[in-house]
Amino acid sequence: MKKETYKDFVYLKISKDEYEKLLSLGAKKGTKTKLISIDDLTRWEISYRLDIENKQNSAIEAHRRKKAKKDIQIYQTLENYYTGLFKNELERLNAYKLSKLAKINFRTAKRFWEDYNLDYWIKEFEKRGSEALREFKIQELAESMVYGR
Repeated sequence: MKKETYKDFVYLKISKDEYEKLLSLGAKKGTKTKLISIDDLTRWEISYRLDIENKQNSAIEAHRRKKAKKDIQIYQTLENYYTGLFKNELERLNAYKLSKLAKINFRTAKRFWEDYNLDYWIKEFEKRGSEALREFKIQELAESMVYGR
């Protein structure tokens, strides 16, 4: 068949049971043509559209959860770094060092650094400590805290 021939057909996603039911109805009537009502077509189209929407929404939700998990992981590293676990070696933190401490990919750390403007927040963490960390968590990571837990 040529590619243009496919434009003359309508393809439907129907369940196997319904397809077999249509075949058996056609066999009982003794015709080769299967009559499909407009209600069946509409129902199958809506069902297909809902399946696609559910897949897309599931993918979006999975991405949000994955991002939230990484955000929380980075936040916990920042909290440990500025509240005492690494307090002896308080050097200036950068995206590379953050990625090593949090054990995440450098690109993820760099994206987090740019998205949440850590240049500003690092100065605040150094000045005010845990108070600034709490403020950062509430202002910047509220959505991640909802999805991550």
